[in-house]
Amino acid sequence: MTKKALQVMLAFVLAALLMPFQSISAASESSNTNTNVKLPGYKFSQIPDIKASSAILVESARGQVLYEKQSSRKLHISAACKIMTALVAIEKADLSSKVTISKESVDAEGSALSLEVGKKYSVEDLLYGIMLTSANDAAKALAEYVGGDINKFVVLMNNKAHELNMKDTHFANPTGLYDESQYTTAYDIALLMKYALSNPTFNRMFSIKAMPWVNGQGEVKILTNQNKLFWSYDGVDGGKTGFNEKDRQTAITTATRGNMRLISIVLDSPENSVFEDSAQILDFGFDNYKTSILVSKDSPQKTIQIGDKEINLVSISDVYYTHPIGESYIKSFECTTIPDLNPPINKNSVVGTARYVLNDNTVISIDLYPDTEILPPEDFRSSIKKVITENKDIFYLLLILVFIEVILIIYNIIKFIKRLIKRTSMAERK
Repeated sequence: MTKKALQVMLAFVLAALLMPFQSISAASESSNTNTNVKLPGYKFSQIPDIKASSAILVESARGQVLYEKQSSRKLHISAACKIMTALVAIEKADLSSKVTISKESVDAEGSALSLEVGKKYSVEDLLYGIMLTSANDAAKALAEYVGGDINKFVVLMNNKAHELNMKDTHFANPTGLYDESQYTTAYDIALLMKYALSNPTFNRMFSIKAMPWVNGQGEVKILTNQNKLFWSYDGVDGGKTGFNEKDRQTAITTATRGNMRLISIVLDSPENSVFEDSAQILDFGFDNYKTSILVSKDSPQKTIQIGDKEINLVSISDVYYTHPIGESYIKSFECTTIPDLNPPINKNSVVGTARYVLNDNTVISIDLYPDTEILPPEDFRSSIKKVITENKDIFYLLLILVFIEVILIIYNIIKFIKRLIKRTSMAERK
């Protein structure tokens, strides 16, 4: 056997020996696709198998986390920059104000609306350009207008992130173009989105599918939202996409069914699966969770004794929470009242707090009010005042009659005095 033949034979033997280990490793990698998935407080029979590096699903009203996969992983997500840029501009600027386009903003890299230097556009139009097409020239123009310059605007972005407790986020520009010092997480984007959606203007712009745009040459084109789920997933009412690298895509999507609105955030997903990943975790949310009433309006949470009276403590509105279907999801409940309560106690006074802790550690605090008023013991003056208050019409009528009677008495007295004077004068003449 030649030396070369011996080498070939050894290679085949080594390959055969290593093949089982390679198969085990490959199977391990495949089965560990979702090893970092966290599902708070509950075990589900089936969880989404997504290709995205990081993702999170939250309900929009309270921000409860329904699904997450490596949601605290720091990534460079351009869509977060665009959303924060739009939010800061909405909060700081008048939508109808005109923005004069600078040469610096027109020179922006990447996606653009081809704005013209010196031309004026409304803040609102530029915002739609950012939300629908991720236009970097529009983002830079708004940043210059709102902040005075780009650097000052970035300070506003980071201040807002700090205000929203986005602890793992740092912005370096308003466009989302790559900067090694710029990063965020799926969890922090969820905080941003929950807050932003509470702003009616942002919510309206986030929900737009398409709109006409007139360019500098007077030509009309249609700006279309790049989130394809608008046209393929039932209930979608908001969306934003973005990427720095084409094979690592971001999709932020909101969808509503019944009384539950969910926010899906999928980060660094392959281009051909980003919307499939988003649909998977939205399906998971709608299939496994529901939003229900935790506390009904006027339902007693606690009964307390004040003096010789019992009063029920109630919520003045329905309070909702989101929970796995078929589970109450309540870990603990406690009710506290303000110490040393004494009359008067009005129905619009907060006299206690109900505190619910859910299995996912969400804390829901509810102000409690008395279902009846308790007034202090009445003295004579209070009794008279109460009688007058309860019989206003009769009281006013009596006042009018008394007034007329007084006028008549005064009139008769004057008349009597005149007669007396007249008689006295006549007696003196005689």
